[in-house]
Amino acid sequence: MARLTVADDEVELASRAAERIAQLIAAAASAHGSAIVSLTGGATPRRLYSALADPRQPWRSRIPWPQVQLFWGDERHVPPDHSDSNYRMAKTTLLDHVPIPADHVHRMRGELPDAHQAAADYEAVLDSVTSFDLMLLGIGEDAHIASIFPGSELLEPQTQPGVGRPLARRRVAAIWAPHLAAWRITLTPETILDSHAIVVLAVGSAKAEAVRAALHESLDAKKYPAHLLRNAGDRVEWFVDRAAAARL
Repeated sequence: MARLTVADDEVELASRAAERIAQLIAAAASAHGSAIVSLTGGATPRRLYSALADPRQPWRSRIPWPQVQLFWGDERHVPPDHSDSNYRMAKTTLLDHVPIPADHVHRMRGELPDAHQAAADYEAVLDSVTSFDLMLLGIGEDAHIASIFPGSELLEPQTQPGVGRPLARRRVAAIWAPHLAAWRITLTPETILDSHAIVVLAVGSAKAEAVRAALHESLDAKKYPAHLLRNAGDRVEWFVDRAAAARL
């Protein structure tokens, strides 16, 4: 069963999540010499990344940055310097402020004209990754995780048009999101669930219904993609503030 931590506000949530993330990264690095981490995008993790990078806080010095390999759970189909880029957000809040080697940062190439090629490119990057030590995720107001949205073809075994390989066996996919009129590149459910630890962040009253549905609604991953995480049991840890926990 997933574990739940409820913080008073976003500041406390960032601190408590940073503490747990530092523990998980240090443990993985100690156990096998490296920590394979997937970052999340969106607005929620900004404060967390800033806390991890802040030299006035304890976590920056406790994380063995030279042993960390960073990846992303999803990306927008935009260049890395675009304001919507998940990579850009992590770069400005975290990467520019910590001593992680440049060749340990593995971003999705959202600037490629063909999103399918960007997905294939990232799948090749993941060839050397057996599984993730830590998967960071947010949750959308519609209970999506990464770029796996309600009704997504990734939630059923079928073939991606023009590729031929079953989506269920791919680790990365290019998905057209009709409600956004945009392409997204995302890790597939199987890749996400094949992680040793999964940390989910949720902040604000706008996320309260999604958090309630994710944790308590009858199982329906097509409607609530966050239900996929139930397959990971106690490897999943939720960090939410009181506003996001209001409907629990």
